[in-house]
Amino acid sequence: MTTKKFDEIDWVTADARDFVNYWRSLDCDGLIPHRSSFDPSKILPLLPNIAIYEVVSPEEIIYRLAGTEIVERIGHEVTGRNFLDFWEGDKRGETARIMNELVARPCGLFSELEGKSESGRIANSIAVGFPLLSDNDLCNRLVFYSSGFDPVDARIPREDQIQSLDVVRSTYIDLAS
Repeated sequence: MTTKKFDEIDWVTADARDFVNYWRSLDCDGLIPHRSSFDPSKILPLLPNIAIYEVVSPEEIIYRLAGTEIVERIGHEVTGRNFLDFWEGDKRGETARIMNELVARPCGLFSELEGKSESGRIANSIAVGFPLLSDNDLCNRLVFYSSGFDPVDARIPREDQIQSLDVVRSTYIDLAS
């Protein structure tokens, strides 16, 4: 996967760019701001599309917060669930590796995603995320903005839930740029 600077990425939507600009504006001593500096009230229009994860271990990445639009698009509540459970087979391991890379390196991520519903319908989305430090200065939090899944075929999310995700394309983001 390639690594790009902030100004080399097409953020696709104005909301994604607003999220990136907000994250970059957060107070921090180094490259990574603390979770406590992330104030959702400062980005209220984006909040329904925000997720915060805790990287507990390489195989456990827990949704700590999932905005209402994320829950609606997936079709059920995900807070407290392991994000990796939405990835099947080899994709689970690759996703775990990438998400862990975000806190280990640290770096950001821009992805184009494809969600597959129970009925086999495909819905597309973008996601952009960045690491955050815990109160103990551990880089083990991630905050993501994701656009709505644009359905190729119309579906009713609560009746036809997203069962698995696939990455169409991803780029790491150099935080020092």
